Amino acid sequence: MMLFGPLVVWLLVTIFGPYDVTQGVSSKLLYIHVPTVWIAYLAYTLTFLYSALYLFSKKSKYDSIAIANAKSGVVFTIVTLLSGSYWGKQTWGTWWVWGDARLNLTAILLLVYLGYIASRQFNKDLGKTARNSSLIGIFGVIQIPILHFSVIWWRSVHQQASILSQETVASGDAPMSSDILITLLLSVLLVTLVHTFLTKRFRISNDILWDNYLNPKSRAKI
Repeated sequence: MMLFGPLVVWLLVTIFGPYDVTQGVSSKLLYIHVPTVWIAYLAYTLTFLYSALYLFSKKSKYDSIAIANAKSGVVFTIVTLLSGSYWGKQTWGTWWVWGDARLNLTAILLLVYLGYIASRQFNKDLGKTARNSSLIGIFGVIQIPILHFSVIWWRSVHQQASILSQETVASGDAPMSSDILITLLLSVLLVTLVHTFLTKRFRISNDILWDNYLNPKSRAKI
């Protein structure tokens, strides 16, 4: 219930929330696309922090938190790509624009963290596996600032940031109508709660793996 409550409310907010008259109902994808990409950034940043902590301390709890955030980040990155592709179909008339840097970099970001998760399946020595995957978790975060500023550095069909754009900050004007902005911020809060509860669930399974690895005698006899 702790997970599904915010998830259901988020979906209801998306369905019944206000939309931009010019772009039509498809603009409601803003409540899915923007929160999920920001939470993906958050998840991968936490993966970076806890991967670094694990390498320095060798405490299993840090590795559990790192992998839990990476798994949640992958979930939200997939949602980001799906919602972005659908919005692109409605707006640009195509599911994917291969010349767009942000689209391609987001796909690469997903592949890197899928690799991070997959790398943990190659070796039964959890300590060695955690050390190797931590390196991916640390270097993978380099992609986030490149991805975020790609719409500024290169030509892109993507619009630049609405809330924190240079024009918005300089002028002090509201980036969008107040009802849409409030609904968007509420969506970010709800998605953050979903991410929090999702990582807790993922962490439990990894804690069990570490417990079995560190305390093999405590394993249940079958």
